[in-house]
Amino acid sequence: YFIQSNLRMAEKNEQSEKSASNPSLFDRDNVPKPSKMLLLKAERDVPINDLVRERAKEDVKYCFNQFADLAKCQQEHGMITGLWKCDRESKDFKLCMQWAFYNEELRDACKEEYVNRKRIARQKNKEAELEDQIRLKVLHDWIKNNK
Repeated sequence: YFIQSNLRMAEKNEQSEKSASNPSLFDRDNVPKPSKMLLLKAERDVPINDLVRERAKEDVKYCFNQFADLAKCQQEHGMITGLWKCDRESKDFKLCMQWAFYNEELRDACKEEYVNRKRIARQKNKEAELEDQIRLKVLHDWIKNNK
């Protein structure tokens, strides 16, 4: 038993010497830092796409004119008949939205806006948690003093 445990210790020492000369890619110093723009797949798919759609409809630089033409046509012909009478405006708007959806500049701006909103929400959440902790402490002290 004594010889086997000594052999195991000798193997461990040899391995540690090898690892010291060849540092692992996964050492604490070599771990890549997460990006501030790191988003979950669900965040990339749903909220950012919603922001892209909203901004493309509202911003004159993107699809506002096509959206306004479609809305005007549907007002003139009504919502039901406008479905087939406003076909050209609808196609123009869909084409513009498709272009805006794959526009990298717009997508990056929406990602930045989403990350900023998320950061602000986190800060507000932390502030609210701190206020709650202070209220609980005051309440606990008041109960303790009134016993």
